[in-house]
Amino acid sequence: MDHETTEEIKRYLDVTVANLRGELKADIREVREDLRVEIHEAKRHSDVVAESLRSEIRLVAEGVAGLDEKFTQEFVNVRTEIREQIGDVKALIRASHSDLDRRVTKLEKSPT
Repeated sequence: MDHETTEEIKRYLDVTVANLRGELKADIREVREDLRVEIHEAKRHSDVVAESLRSEIRLVAEGVAGLDEKFTQEFVNVRTEIREQIGDVKALIRASHSDLDRRVTKLEKSPT
């Protein structure tokens, strides 16, 4: 091979390498842009999902708060009812005790 052919091959290879580098850089830019778009889309989707979850968690928290309030009120109502029933039982016991005390006293005073 003569010097001129070697130089031609070298120039051809230099041009080919330069073209390949250019194509590779363009491909890399394209892949980066595609990745940016995909990352942006994934982030947007994640934000939508996160907001949806926040809304659902808020609804659950409100439901729990409502149940807590309902059970607290029910507990107060039951406690009040039990106190009223205990008061009624005490009144009945007092009345029975008074009646029995009166009857015993009457029997004790009566001549046998």
